[in-house]
This record gives sequence, C-alpha cells and structure tokens, in this order.
Amino acid sequence: MTTITEGTRRPDPAAPAESVGWSSVAAGLKAAARLFRRRMVYIIPAVMLLAGMSLYVSKPALLQTLQYKVFDLYQQTKPRPYRPVPVKIIDIDEESLVRFGQWPWPRNTIADILTAAFEAGTRVVAFDIVFAEADRTSPKQVLPVWLGQRQLNLETLPEDYRAFADSILQSVPDNDAVFADVIKRIGGLSKKHGIVAGYAFTDDGPYRKPLKGRKFGIAVAGDDPRGMLDAFDTSAPNLPEIERAASGLGSFNMVPESDSIVRRIPTMLRFGDEIYPSLSIEAVRVYQGARTYVLKASGANNEGSFGENTGLNHIEIGRIEIPVDESGRIWMHYTAEAPERFIPAWKILEPDFYKSLVEDHILFFGTSAAGLKDLRSTPLNLSAPGVEIHAQAAEQMMLGHYLRRPDFALGAELGFILLLGIFLVFFTPRFGAAVGATIGFGAVALAVGGSWTAYSEYLWLFDPLYPSITVIAIYGASTIVGYLDTETEKRMVRGAFAQYLSPAMVEIVAADPSRLKLGGEMKQMTFLFGDVRGFTSISEHFKTDPQGLTRLINRFLTPMTDAIMARGGTIDKYMGDCIMAFWNAPLDDPEHARHACESAIVMVEELDTLNQALTAESAEGDEVFILNIGIGLNTGDCIVGNMGS
Repeated sequence: MTTITEGTRRPDPAAPAESVGWSSVAAGLKAAARLFRRRMVYIIPAVMLLAGMSLYVSKPALLQTLQYKVFDLYQQTKPRPYRPVPVKIIDIDEESLVRFGQWPWPRNTIADILTAAFEAGTRVVAFDIVFAEADRTSPKQVLPVWLGQRQLNLETLPEDYRAFADSILQSVPDNDAVFADVIKRIGGLSKKHGIVAGYAFTDDGPYRKPLKGRKFGIAVAGDDPRGMLDAFDTSAPNLPEIERAASGLGSFNMVPESDSIVRRIPTMLRFGDEIYPSLSIEAVRVYQGARTYVLKASGANNEGSFGENTGLNHIEIGRIEIPVDESGRIWMHYTAEAPERFIPAWKILEPDFYKSLVEDHILFFGTSAAGLKDLRSTPLNLSAPGVEIHAQAAEQMMLGHYLRRPDFALGAELGFILLLGIFLVFFTPRFGAAVGATIGFGAVALAVGGSWTAYSEYLWLFDPLYPSITVIAIYGASTIVGYLDTETEKRMVRGAFAQYLSPAMVEIVAADPSRLKLGGEMKQMTFLFGDVRGFTSISEHFKTDPQGLTRLINRFLTPMTDAIMARGGTIDKYMGDCIMAFWNAPLDDPEHARHACESAIVMVEELDTLNQALTAESAEGDEVFILNIGIGLNTGDCIVGNMGS
C-alpha cells in the first residue's frame, strides 16, 4: 500500500485558489505566534529595559522627588562637617526683638549695628532683608501722624505747629538718610569692604520697578545662558538711596524643589533680559573686591556641549570658581546645627563684644525668629532660617566645597541600567532565576554602594534608586515570563505524555523536560507485545453489538495498561486487541527487563480476574467468552527517540 504524506499531497484542483493562500497565511501566522511565544522571555524584559531608560530621560516629577529623597538621606547620614570660615550671621533672634522692640527696627538702630560691626573689623554685611519702604519711625513718616495729616504739608498747618514740625525736621536726621550714609561710608573703606543690599524677585505683586545701577560686570564665555536661568518679571527693590550707597546688590530668592525643600539655590537669576547675582555670591564678590562675574556656559573653552546649549557649567569670581548646574544653581551640602554660626544682633552693641568673632568676616543680616516667618525646609531641618541657607552657600564658596551632580551622571546611570539590563535579559532565561537574582541583587548592591562612595568620598551625586528599581523590574519580568513559559511547557509535556506514561512518570518529565532527548539514540530496551488469542472469532459474535465489543476491549486493555504503567512501562500503541509497550525510554530504567517480566506476570493475573468477572456476569444459557492472551518479551539494542511532529 502506498501512503501519501502531507508534504507530498497535492491540493484538490476543485478547491478555489484563495483557500490555498489563506491556509498558507494562517500557517505562517501560527508559526510566527509560536516563535513569538518562545522569544517572549527575551522580548518583554527588553521592552521593559527600553521603557525604563526612556522614562528616566524624561525626568518625571515623581521620579526626581524619589531621587532627591535618596540624596537627602545621604546628607542626613553624613552632613557636611562645620569648619570655621569667615562667614557668620547677625541674627534677629527672639532675644534681640525683646531688647530692641518689634520688627522693623528704626534704620538708625540698624546703622548703629553696622557701625559697631565694621569697627570690629567686619569686611562685608549682606542683608537678607529688603528695605523697600521708608522707615516709618523717621520724622517725615511720624509727623503726619502726629499732626493728623495723610502727608506732611507745612503750609496748611497753624504757625506754632509749623514751627514745631520744622524744628523736628531740622534737628532730627532722617533715618533712611542716616542708614544710607553709613552704608556709603562703609563702602568707601576699601574695595573689599561694603554692604550688599538684598532684594526680591517676584512673579506677581505691586512692584514693577526695574533694578538700576548694577555694581558688577557680567562676562559670558560660550552659549548664552539666559534661557536656562530662573526668570522673573517683577521685583521688590530697596529704596533708591540705599541701592546707590550699597557696594553690591543680591537677590535672596530661593527656588525650592516640587516638595518645597531647598536643595539647590540659584547663583544667577534673570530679570527681563538682564542677569543678576544671588545674595551669597554677591557677598563673596564684594569680599574679594572683584568686579566681574565670568559665566562659563556650554560651548566655552574646556566645556563640552556636543552642539547643544546645555546651560551653565561654572562661574568665576576673583580667585573662586563655582561649579553650577545648567540653571546656575549650586547643590547645598548642609551642616548640622552650628550655634557658633549665629551672633545675636543685640550682642554686637554690647561693650564686651568680642571683635574677633566678626573680624575680616562676611556677616549675613537676617532672622531666625519664628514670628518673622523667614523659615525654609532643608534636608536636615524642616524650619531652617532662610539667612542660614545663604550663609552656608557662602561657606561652601569660601571652602571650595561643593556637592555636584556631574555632567556624566545621567549617562553613567543609563549605561548602568543598559549593561545590567542586557545581562539580565539574556542570562536569566539561559541560566535560570538564581543566576539572574545574583546578577540583579548584586547590581543593586553595586549601585547603592557605588553611589554612597561617590557621595562620601567625592561629593558626587549618583542616583542608586531608579537604576536599582529598573534592574529588579527587568529581573522580575524575565523571571515571571520564564516561569509562565515553563508552566506552558510543562502543560504541553503532561498533555503529550499522559497518553502513554504513568502519572508519576509524567510529573517527572514535566519537572525536568531536559531528560527527554530529541532525535534517536542507541539504547538497550525491553519490549512487550500482547494480544487476545482468537479475537477474530470473538468479534464475530458482536456483529450486531459493536458497542458491546468496545466495552469488552476497554475492560481488557485497562488492567493490562495499568499493569504496564505501574512498573514504569511506556505504552507505544494499541492495535485493536493488541497492546505494545517498552521500558527504558523515554526515562532511563536500569531494571527494564525485570519490570517488563513483572508486568507480563501481572497482566496474566489481571486477565484471570477479568475472566472470573465475565463468567459471573453472564446469564444462564449465554455464551461465556474466556479471554486468553499471548505475551511476547524481547530485550535488545534499538534506536529510540522523539521523532516526527
């Protein structure tokens, strides 16, 4: 008989051509689906790797906040050690408010404090305060109140009142004039002495006065950085006479992060089209007697930009070079509380004040009093005085001590994610979850340890959190997909082998499919062949009852099959009343011959039991079918394996 296989069969000429095409497409789709399923263990982790890197580059706010929290933890664990530098704070503390009265104090009182500080050898005083309105205790401001006027107008007063007011104006100097005169006199001591007046930029408010008369020059090396700076369009400047007298002007604006914590402060800000310095950097400029800021941006000499305007890199003032981020901000590296940084304002006017405390110093004039509400949140203090942040920034500039997030930080973190991700994508499926876990959690330890070492030893900020989360996610995806693929494979193995292996052997194969060898191999095996003697004559009696013959065959084959499979045999096929089985495949069975012989003996015993049952079930006068079986056993070498489809 000639058999035509599927591969050589010709299509039916009567079938429409389209049916052949659609079947090919369907076959191709099925093949593609099978290939995709096999590659899922690589594809899904690879997609997660690319998605994780893309998300990191986009810098979502939540991700940045988590990153900042890690940097906060580093500072809380190892803050900057306080080292005495010529920077201190004249503090309007609670005791000073008790002694001098409520704020704002008369400007002549502040002038007395300035005079005492500079007589003690102070070089620079920077005000974390804006003197935007006239002193309300000055004669020009007090007399209208005394005289019942909105504005002072001597012409409308009675003669005796006019004489009184005129004598007050002639004999009592204006507080703002006194204050401005002291500021001007201090600035005239030398080019390294002076007062830095603070001011505020705002995004809204009643003030729309442009700042005039800058005290410094700005030189830009490289690309124009103005588009990258924090920008404002309104300001709250000081009184003109105060700004004219001051040696420097600096903004005390801070730009907290999205969670309201001050981690970076601007050194340069943009107001309109002009660039202005912050209070801390302006104080350092005046302290050095420098005249010009040199802003080094992308594209400047020794500043890589790769053709992109990436903003600022460094700022030079005198002998100091300050590393900044693209927006001109510096990372604050805070110290723990240092009471020696503060000098209560009232103490400066005491006769026994130690001049050495302020000699040759920069003094920041500000407040720590809670009622004046100049409190900011930092990684180390949720209610730190704002003036202390400016003072600490100046300390870092004087020390040359800077936290930095290097230009290559993002590239290094992405490279770390990519390298470890590729390892996990390709090694986890090949070598198993244990190897993947070793790589993944080893990478996490490396990221955390490397990040901490970079911070503690080099003051570099590298994010260990997101790379670690991404690596763990890739490992998790690879493991889960691998597990699902393994479970699918086990289900396929169970479905395929449950037809001719015992359940116990099916579970062994499912647990370790590698024990199955594809293709053929030479093995010594034992085969069993058993069939019912005289089955043809028996089947003749069931011409009118084929279902009865089927029930009889099933009752015969079931105990025979159980006897074989219970002893490790593999059912090869059924041929009507015949059964064929073998041992030592697909799983090794060193005692295959003995197990085959035991199976044959049990089969004979089971047949006797079946015959007894058939005899007992037969009605009186009915023909009794006694089944006899012939069993053949043979052991020898043969080629065996999983072949075909």
